[in-house]
Amino acid sequence: MQEKIELNRIRTFGEIIEDSIEFFKQNWRQLLRSYFTICGFFWVLSLLTAILNQVQAAQRLAIGESQFGFMYFLSIVLGLVSGIVIVLAVLSFMALYKEKDNEAPSTEEVWSYVKYFFFRVFGSYLALIVCLGAGLLCCIIPFFYLAVVFSIIFPIMIMENSTFGYAFSRSFQLIKKRWWQVLGVIIVSEIIIMVAMMAVGIPVTLVALGAKFLTNVNGTSVYTYATIIFGHLLQVLYPLPLIAVTLSYFSLTEEKDEGALYQRIMNIGNHDTGTNDNLTEEY
Repeated sequence: MQEKIELNRIRTFGEIIEDSIEFFKQNWRQLLRSYFTICGFFWVLSLLTAILNQVQAAQRLAIGESQFGFMYFLSIVLGLVSGIVIVLAVLSFMALYKEKDNEAPSTEEVWSYVKYFFFRVFGSYLALIVCLGAGLLCCIIPFFYLAVVFSIIFPIMIMENSTFGYAFSRSFQLIKKRWWQVLGVIIVSEIIIMVAMMAVGIPVTLVALGAKFLTNVNGTSVYTYATIIFGHLLQVLYPLPLIAVTLSYFSLTEEKDEGALYQRIMNIGNHDTGTNDNLTEEY
C-alpha cells in the first residue's frame, strides 16, 4: 500500500511540487467529491451569470449603452464568492486530512469547515485586494512581493484557526528567506494551469473559426461563450496550486518551529540563574 502524504514536513522546492501532485492523486476522489458538492452550486450560478452578462453586454453595446450593467457587477461578486468557496473547500479538506491522521474527510466535515470560515475569509479577501491594489499603485515590485506573501495567509487562517491580523503578520515571519521558493511553487503550479488552458483554448479557437466560415453563426460569440464555459470547467484544476501553496506553508512552519526548538534546547543550562533577562525564551 502506498504511503500517505504527511503534511507536516520540511520539503525542498521539488518535493513540494511532487508531493502536491501525489496528494491530489491519492485523494482525488474524495477531494473532487467535496469540491463539486460544495462548490457546484456557486460554480453553476457564476457560470450562468457570466453568460447572461455577456448576452446583455452585446445587447447594450448594440444600442450604444454602457456594458457595465447590473449583471456585470453581479457576475464579479458571484465569481468572487465561487473562488472563495473553492479555496475554502480545498484548504478545509487538507486541514481535516491532517486532523484525521492522513485520512480523507467526508464532504459533510469539509462543509462544516467551509461554513465556519466563510465570512472570516471573505472579509480577509477583500482586505487583501485593497492591500494588493495599493501595492500595484505604488510600484509593480511591491505588488508581486505582497502577492507571494499573501498566498499563505489563508492556509494560516484555516490550519491554525487564526484571525486575519495574526495570519497577516505570521505570513511575513514565515516567508522570510523563503520568498523565492514560494514564488517558484506558484509559478510552476500556474504553468500547469496555463498548459491545460492552452490545450482547451486551441480546440475552442478552431471551433469558433469553423463556425464563422462554414455557417452563419457568429464565430466571435461562439468563441466567447465557449471560453466562458471551458474557463469555468478548468476550475477543477485550481486545487493543485492551492495544495502546493499549503504544502509550502507546512514546510515553512516545520522549518521555523524546528529552528526555534533547536535554539531552546541549546539554551538549556546556558543562562545565568542570577539574571532574570536570560530566562526569557527567544522565538
